[in-house]
Amino acid sequence: MRQKLVIIGAGGFGREVLDVIEALNSAPTTSGDGEFEVVGFLDDGSPDPSTLAPYGVEHLGPVAELETMSPDVGYVIGIGSPAVRRTIDERFMPLRTSPALVHPAATYSRAVIFGPGTVVCAGVRLTNNITLGRHVHLNINSTVGHDARLGDYATVSPLVAISGNVTLDEEVMIGTGVTLNPGVSVGRKAVIGSGAAVLSDVEAGVTAVGVPAKPR
Repeated sequence: MRQKLVIIGAGGFGREVLDVIEALNSAPTTSGDGEFEVVGFLDDGSPDPSTLAPYGVEHLGPVAELETMSPDVGYVIGIGSPAVRRTIDERFMPLRTSPALVHPAATYSRAVIFGPGTVVCAGVRLTNNITLGRHVHLNINSTVGHDARLGDYATVSPLVAISGNVTLDEEVMIGTGVTLNPGVSVGRKAVIGSGAAVLSDVEAGVTAVGVPAKPR
């Protein structure tokens, strides 16, 4: 039986989440009916219908609509903001399931732990002994080295290179094209600007930019 899902967030990344689901449903290892049934999008804004039309998946209304749906409908959050993901997840996680979604064009070892709601996009490379928390986003063509730990609601943008033994605390935001040296730690709610090179630890709440990355 296919698992029913709503995608929370009907913007660009929400549609990328739908791409991941469609790829999973079409994978050779999946039964003919696919693994997931997408019920629709939930979004408190007014998404452009023309961007959803090619998918044939509708905007069903605001996020609160999930409270009225059958208990067997799970959710995945297609919103880039770590803080918003936390707020939504804390609202619904006591009541509903949130599966991890790993694109079939991603690679990973058997020693990777995927937290609930985690989304791994195409081209991501994960090596071994990696732990991903709840609702982590790994965008296209990012890499994660051995023994890395990514906390709940961390966002890793495209083309990020995370070396071995790196720790990202909860709600960290890593910009596009960032590199993180082996063993560095990035504190809770820190932001690393696009193109930065993180050579040493970054404290919680700091925005760090540049090469080497320094507090802004």
